[in-house]
Amino acid sequence: MTKDILYNNPLAFYEVLLLGPLTEIYTARKETELSEWMEYSTLLIDKFAIHSSSFFHLSNGIIEHKKSGEIKKMNGYDLFTVNTTIRVLIETYVAFNHIFVEPKTNSEKHFRFLLWKLDGLYQEKKYEIELTDYKEIEEVLKERDNQISKTISEIEKSEFINSIPKNYLIKIFDPSKKKSKWRFLIKNNRLRVLQIIDLIKHCCKTRAFINTYKHSSIHTHSNYPAIEEFRKVKGKVISSEYTDPFTRLAIYLTCLFINDICEIDNNSNQKLNEMELGFKNFIVGISKNIKETEEKPVANNV
Repeated sequence: MTKDILYNNPLAFYEVLLLGPLTEIYTARKETELSEWMEYSTLLIDKFAIHSSSFFHLSNGIIEHKKSGEIKKMNGYDLFTVNTTIRVLIETYVAFNHIFVEPKTNSEKHFRFLLWKLDGLYQEKKYEIELTDYKEIEEVLKERDNQISKTISEIEKSEFINSIPKNYLIKIFDPSKKKSKWRFLIKNNRLRVLQIIDLIKHCCKTRAFINTYKHSSIHTHSNYPAIEEFRKVKGKVISSEYTDPFTRLAIYLTCLFINDICEIDNNSNQKLNEMELGFKNFIVGISKNIKETEEKPVANNV
């Protein structure tokens, strides 16, 4: 029954998945007492849920088509924003997985979180700001610098940092060069620094996710193929054969997210076990199939 709905009307199934299992699992997660830094894992779930809602409504069609009229209402399809949103969904999932799920110890999770935090603070320092922009600017800049200094200190004092050889550590953490790289793998006592596409390959594995991410990036950056695709579909009603694969991919991504939440949270896992068996088996089965896919090679950047 679940598979029939998935393939006959994936958008309807997606709505049920968001309003049912994802909401229930997330509600259970919020009952768990978390440390201050672990609260950011919940905020990433929030972000994913918000983007998912937007993706659903965009996929439904929110712009009235020019051929729409009083007799027959027709919604247009925002090709570019759908692509941008699926890209952000994928990025939000891999950040959650790589920081809060994949590491086997809390010390490594905290270490990756701190690198992620510091990376974001360094990115903010790249803004072009003048002291005359607004009156509180000096205070804001001072506070950000304090945050950077505090985070660097926390990283240097972290438990996990001692397990990384110095020749590898400098590849992901070097305050003198404002370097903080949270996307990395440690395998066979070797550390690999990952680009974002490498992380997609590592977390999502299948060609469908990898190619969709690359395709959606082309749309996000307004490259020639995106505009050419738009030229071909402009003014036409886009068929479900085009839109349904994106929706199914969002469904699979939501299953991965739900399964990951349950992996790190006992309250959520209990809620999953209480769920209607068809939904539970579908969520776990989809996640298992994706995670057991043979991983594409990752370039060694170290």
